[in-house]
Amino acid sequence: MKNHFLTIFVSVLFIFIGNPLAQSDYEIVQNFKTKYREINQNLKDAASLNELNAVSEKIDQLKQEFAQHKDLLDKSLYPDNYAKFFENLDTAYVMKQDAFTTIDELQTEVVVLEQEVEDLNIRNKQIIVMIDELETLRMRDKKNIVELENLIEDLRNSLRQRDRLVVELMDKLIPPIMREKATLSAEDKRIVRRKEYNEAVLQNVKLSIKDNIRFLEATSLNPDDIKTIKEQQEQFSDTWKAVGPKLVDVYADKKNKADELKEIDSLFIHWYYQSIDYNVWKSIRNEFRAHSIILNECNYGDEFVHSVKLFIEDEIKNLGVKSEEASEKTYVSFTDSTWFATIKPMWMPYLIEGGLFTVEEKDEVEASIEDWKSELYPSKLWLYILIWFAIVIILLPAIILLIRRRKKSQLEFRDIANE
Repeated sequence: MKNHFLTIFVSVLFIFIGNPLAQSDYEIVQNFKTKYREINQNLKDAASLNELNAVSEKIDQLKQEFAQHKDLLDKSLYPDNYAKFFENLDTAYVMKQDAFTTIDELQTEVVVLEQEVEDLNIRNKQIIVMIDELETLRMRDKKNIVELENLIEDLRNSLRQRDRLVVELMDKLIPPIMREKATLSAEDKRIVRRKEYNEAVLQNVKLSIKDNIRFLEATSLNPDDIKTIKEQQEQFSDTWKAVGPKLVDVYADKKNKADELKEIDSLFIHWYYQSIDYNVWKSIRNEFRAHSIILNECNYGDEFVHSVKLFIEDEIKNLGVKSEEASEKTYVSFTDSTWFATIKPMWMPYLIEGGLFTVEEKDEVEASIEDWKSELYPSKLWLYILIWFAIVIILLPAIILLIRRRKKSQLEFRDIANE
């Protein structure tokens, strides 16, 4: 009986003693998990290298505080363990540190790039003003034309250089680690954003596109030039698609984000489609203009066909009104100097390949040219028939008479010889 009571007493004693010990182990594990979560959140929230270094000290403190409970934590954190938890913290710390280092380096480069872009903005503006002034003098003397062409070439090179800088600028403002995220958190935006709020980031993108549009409106290009510009556009556009929405999210005012994105997307559409097509048709009209052929303005294939046919119809109507020499000169300028010299070999492959013109429309233009040629140089068949008729009616009887007389002379000569 005494042994029975002794057993119960010992069991109860162990319950009262053992339960506080078990509770203490539980608290240790929960305390560790709580501090781990706090440090993990601190890593995510760190907005600078200084803040990140402070978190590093907390990680070291956590290791020291719970090193003695390693065995307990190994059992309680299953399937992970004590070492794995700290490995996760160290990995997160290194990734964040690399991101900050990369961003700091990129932002230092951005300052230099922004100054270079600003210098080119000023230069481009000055060139565009001079081009506008010389455009009004384009046809007055050759000196103005040469100067204008040189300025346009300078602007072309300057725009290309500025576009490369702006693309590089956009690329550096949103590092790859941020670009891969579907959306940027408030913490991400704090990391990416420059110390001072800078609207010039988006303004430079818009200014670059607008200046390129202005360049296309002010110049005449050839197909190779346009292909180069399209490659330039595609690089610019691809970079914008990759980082543009995030740039707007970071740098645009909250109320204007949708409008900013819409405006820049619209500028890209204008630059990529409308401006290029406008320049193509303007350049083609200028090819004709260079040879004194003035066509009506056209921006589509069917409009070009209509313009050409209208010009040819007017020339046909004026046959006999204009001098024959003037009509022939216009025809040669249109056909030999322009259509067959540059438009057909240089522009037609580009137009047809790009879907701006069809083979049927090309054939329609050339059919009109053939009609013009037939009216200007009518067939001489009737003259040949008249000549042959004259030969038959007038010369043939004379030839027959001559032959008969010759035969008669030969017979008389033979008779005399026989006698």
